[in-house]
This record gives sequence, C-alpha cells and structure tokens, in this order.
Amino acid sequence: MATIFYYGENRYLLNQAVKEVIEKFKAKEGDLNLNVFSGSEGNEETVISSCQTPPFLGNHRLVVWKDFDFKKTTPLLAKFIEAETPDYTLLIATSNADARLAFFKALKKFAKVEEFENLKPAGFQKWLQAETAKKNLKIESAALELLATYTLGDSAAAMSELEKLGMYSDGETITRGMVELLTHPDLHTSVFRLTDAIGAKRSNAALSDLRDLISRGENLMQIFFMIVRQFRILLSLQDLAKKNIPQGEIAKQLKLHPFVVQNSIPQARNFSAEELKRAYAQLLEIDTGVKTGKLSYSADNPTEFALALEKFIVSFS
Repeated sequence: MATIFYYGENRYLLNQAVKEVIEKFKAKEGDLNLNVFSGSEGNEETVISSCQTPPFLGNHRLVVWKDFDFKKTTPLLAKFIEAETPDYTLLIATSNADARLAFFKALKKFAKVEEFENLKPAGFQKWLQAETAKKNLKIESAALELLATYTLGDSAAAMSELEKLGMYSDGETITRGMVELLTHPDLHTSVFRLTDAIGAKRSNAALSDLRDLISRGENLMQIFFMIVRQFRILLSLQDLAKKNIPQGEIAKQLKLHPFVVQNSIPQARNFSAEELKRAYAQLLEIDTGVKTGKLSYSADNPTEFALALEKFIVSFS
C-alpha cells in the first residue's frame, strides 16, 4: 500500500515504529530516495512532489512526514493518498490525530493504519519485561513492578531509567533496591507514596516523603495541589469502586491514566469515607488560609505553610 498512517498517544512506541520503517528502507535502498519532513517543515505540495519524484538509482522511494499537524487543511493530500503505486511509500505519523476530520477518515480508508496507545498496567509491565530481555538484562519481578509504577506507564521514561539501571547493575540482576536508589519518581508518584503512607498511618514515612520533595526543590504549593488532587481522586474512586465499575471504565470516566486508577483503588481502601472527607476539608481549610492571608506562604519563606502540611499528615497518625 502506498500510504502508512501511524498515530497514537504513546510517542515513544510511535517514534520507534517510524524509526524501524526508515531503518529497514535504508538497509534495502540506502538514503538517496528517502525524504523526511517534521511538523511545519512539510507541506502537502512538497510532500506530494517528493512522492512523485522517480527513484534515483533505486526501486522505491520513502517519504516520511513526522509530527503531522491535523490542523492543516490537506485537500490535495486527501485526494493523493487514494492512488496506489509501487514507486513510493508515504508514511504519515502523529501523536495528535483528530478522528473527526475528513483527512483522518481518508487515511483510515486508504492507508495502512496502526494506532500506538498508552499501554495499560499489565501490558506495560509485559512490554517492559520484553525490552529488558532485548537488552540482555535481568530484573527481579518486584524491581520491574516498581520501575513501572515510578514511570507511570511512560515508555520513554522507563527506557531511560532501564539504560541507567543496566549500566549500574553491570551484568547483575536489577533489584528493587537498585530501582529505589537510582530512579527518582516524578512528582505525581512521590505524592502518591506520601498519600499512601498517610492512609497506612505511617506518618513518619509521609513526613519523610514531604521533606524529601522539598529538599529536591519541588515547589511546595505544587506539592500541596497534587496532594489535594490525589485526595479528590480517592474520593471519586471510593464511590465508583463501590458500584463495581471496571477499572478501565473508571479511568475513562475520571480521565485518568490506568496506572493511576490501578494504584489508587487499593489506596482508597486505606481510608474510610469519613477520613477522606475530613482530609479534603482540612486541605480546603489550608487553601482558604493561604488565600485569605491567615496562613503566610511565599517561595522564599514557606515555613508556616510547610508546618500546616506536616500537621495535616500527623493528624492521621
């Protein structure tokens, strides 16, 4: 088929697939008949012209348009992709496809289409295990699970951390301790751990997580809003989980990543409904205090605000 269309939210897998097509073409045809455009570098006239240029000292031409912008009007290209010819392949790739548009529908009809979705937790761990094996690395199951949790299903982040862990392990099995030592979870994961410690009544661990975030230079107000967000998620999850709604459907309803839902449902069970309501009310009181000036806060002097958060944490011990 003359046209290939790759799209989806998982930019890492999408880019890897594009790279694989290019590398296979170069291995067979070289790069004389390869044209690669990225985003605004391309336009439909230039891309069509490249496709129509006969192969030079070769049998085939590959034209790639990465980061395609669906906001562009492409009436000529929509008509062009209807034709099939053995002389060229046009690969269009984007992480921001718009299924409502006529060009998307034309691609679905006339192109070879593949979607690269964000992997669900079980699928992500299976993929991560396979990638680990490809690199001839060994990893404990507990380490794999923790790495998946820390990177929240982000394929690019997971591969970056896996490279680092592979160098550190130096042929030995990657352990959970290595992941804890070398992989710094993002702010969302750190706040999740903090909230988990609160629910488990481990106030010392929660206080340690809070102080670690502050020492890493994270903005205290952003930390606060992430804590508020997590408790809001827990309130919603607790209500939906009682209705026996599947996790996938909950993720769609709340517009959350499947990893967030999978990890947060057990966390929600650590709190009673009354505790979650009390926590949310206390956080609202802190927020009101800052907005009304009763509680002082500035980036240069966050002491009073930090103390209010510590008191909130201790209140659940």
